[in-house]
Amino acid sequence: MRRLVVNADDLGAGEARDRGILESHRHGVVTSASVLAQGPSWRGALRLLREHPSLDPGVHINLSEGRPLSPRARTLVDPRTGLFWGKREARRRALEGLFDPEEVEREAAAQIDRLRDEGIAPSHVDGHQHLHVYGCVAAPVARAAAGRGVRRYRLPLDLPPPSMPVNAGRGDDLEEYRLQALRAREIFAREGLRSTDAFAGAALSGHLSFETLAAVLRGLPEGTTELMVHPGYAEAPHGFSGPARDAERRLLTDPAVRVLLSLLGIRLVRWADL
Repeated sequence: MRRLVVNADDLGAGEARDRGILESHRHGVVTSASVLAQGPSWRGALRLLREHPSLDPGVHINLSEGRPLSPRARTLVDPRTGLFWGKREARRRALEGLFDPEEVEREAAAQIDRLRDEGIAPSHVDGHQHLHVYGCVAAPVARAAAGRGVRRYRLPLDLPPPSMPVNAGRGDDLEEYRLQALRAREIFAREGLRSTDAFAGAALSGHLSFETLAAVLRGLPEGTTELMVHPGYAEAPHGFSGPARDAERRLLTDPAVRVLLSLLGIRLVRWADL
């Protein structure tokens, strides 16, 4: 049996992103979404989840962009701005053990609790820019999730991608995700958290087309795989909020994708179903 969780990241990142995720769920193949608990459209995301309970929510633990929810997050933020350090610097600090684990656990707990306090029970956690598996971050995030009854998490151990161009910098990132995921797997397991049997989507980011998706689906292993996606409406002429968001939304709502899943005998599931 091959089962597929299609998880849209960044719910709460903005109205355009939220609208695209909802459309990809209602008219497409997205089954789950992970929420930025301190995102600019957080309130809108809550309303969307309440109006559409079939969309399975998780928490997109964010330790790299914006402001923390918890007090006393001294090591997590740049003291000049009070903001998280940003992707590259946050990853460096996680790898070098420069974050206070208690501050990481408190912040992860605060983000999970923000959903729970609103009556939304998250089925899983993952990490903005995959920081949840990095260095000194993995253990406190795992403890925070386990302490709040969350038993599933994303392990970004990417399946071999279809043949496509990958620039050198992106290739380095993918290798770093792989190494951190391999190390973090035991850490999350010790806290009783489990992931899917396989994962895809990191290498596909920015390259998701019917052809690349079909190649991944045809090679899907037995068991449950998570496919990470980022549908939305474009808010910029280029970059991560650019036309790629439109392209993913159109692909994920294309009826031909459902036909292909049916032909391949792949069943769509949610994190909450595992």
